[in-house]
Amino acid sequence: MSAVLRVFVLYVLVEVAAVAALVWGIGFGWTTLLLLASFLASLMLAGGQIKRQFHRLRSAADRGVLADSGLVALGTALVVVPGPVTTLAGLLLLAPPTRSAARPLVAAAAVGALGRRTPLVAAATVGGRWYTSRRDAGRRDGYIDGEFVDVTDGPQRALSVG
Repeated sequence: MSAVLRVFVLYVLVEVAAVAALVWGIGFGWTTLLLLASFLASLMLAGGQIKRQFHRLRSAADRGVLADSGLVALGTALVVVPGPVTTLAGLLLLAPPTRSAARPLVAAAAVGALGRRTPLVAAATVGGRWYTSRRDAGRRDGYIDGEFVDVTDGPQRALSVG
């Protein structure tokens, strides 16, 4: 079974279990109203956050604006995907306080995923950092110690192009 199919099956199982727990706890009608209300409220929140992110992107770029834009896009996508668990995760990513808390976690996950997908680039980056942190401080960069010897065998002849 492929990884995408496994993730989709896990998503369906989690969402069905959450809906079943809501129906068992508060009833079918209230669950339907709760899911509809949370979907509409989260779409309104997503629209406001998207407008805010566009404004932040147009103005002078502050630190974290691109990461926040990615998290807002991910939160909006999660809100649109049906299900109470994904809607809740999307709402959490759309709220600015939880977005600032999620930024380092998502960045670490992205770097880990990038390292698994591009091992040579990750190894070169990590190796470069390792080398620069451990080389001798007294060595000069860009200096090669060597000698130049000009060796000629016999008299030199001019080349004629003919």
